[in-house]
Amino acid sequence: MSQPDSSLAFANAYHALTMLVAATPPLLGFAGWPLALPNTKPTRRHVPAADILRDWADGHIEATLTLRDAVRDVCDFADWQQTYTKDEVGADFLARYGYFELVGPTGHFQSDTIRAYIAYWGAHLYYPWHQHEAEELYYIIAGKALFEAEGCPPETLRPGDTRHHLSNQRHAMTTTDSPVLALVLWRGAGLTGLPRMSA
Repeated sequence: MSQPDSSLAFANAYHALTMLVAATPPLLGFAGWPLALPNTKPTRRHVPAADILRDWADGHIEATLTLRDAVRDVCDFADWQQTYTKDEVGADFLARYGYFELVGPTGHFQSDTIRAYIAYWGAHLYYPWHQHEAEELYYIIAGKALFEAEGCPPETLRPGDTRHHLSNQRHAMTTTDSPVLALVLWRGAGLTGLPRMSA
């Protein structure tokens, strides 16, 4: 895909996300939605999980299909990141995990009021207890995972489900026989911070 085609793919992803937010009251209520402009990004970064996600075509519902396909189309061009180290989460976790910031202060589209991450975890992974200052809302695009949060009962989320985490609320996630692809929204104080493993 040429550079103009990759720009179109990101525009399609931003449009699909905007349409999903507009049609999903919990997302719209959490984030509002900024008019974000394309941002100049550094050279794209690749993680092994991007290849897995690009080839994964299951686990969605009709409402999430357009965004799921748009995400797959940008897998080879996104600024993929991994917050954690091998000592914190292990080599297998890093081989099947990654995220990129589609909208945000350093995202593919610029906004200083919201961060919209696209994140993927492979099957049979444990994402240990962690926390961050920013308030967070998960929305499942495809697959499923068990979510745990301090003060809340464990809950398995599936496509179309959401999970809200307060500022500095400790939480964890476990995938079982399915990977999970999620939209992760951040707002409020700590917007430019990073998650940290809980003590």
